[in-house]
Amino acid sequence: MFVKFLNAFVATIVALFLVLFAVSNGAQVTLQVWPLPYQISMGLYAVILWAALIGAVGGMIVAWIMGSPRRRELRESRRQVRDLERSLDRHQSPPSKTSGH
Repeated sequence: MFVKFLNAFVATIVALFLVLFAVSNGAQVTLQVWPLPYQISMGLYAVILWAALIGAVGGMIVAWIMGSPRRRELRESRRQVRDLERSLDRHQSPPSKTSGH
């Protein structure tokens, strides 16, 4: 219950910050990439937020790629544990009773 409240509270604070940021930085700027002849005009807040979003997504992609060897190692370890548990279960199972006596 408290965690839901805390999440809602943090989301509200972040949303309020973003609204205040957008209102404070509403000036129009023109963006142009040098080799291309295209230009686009948008609010300064949009430029900054898009740049932050692109940077965050790029960082997540790099982190995911860099974590690939660790995830592979964990998958192999889990597979080994599962195989060892199955082997242990086979060896610890009680022997079947034979009716030879």
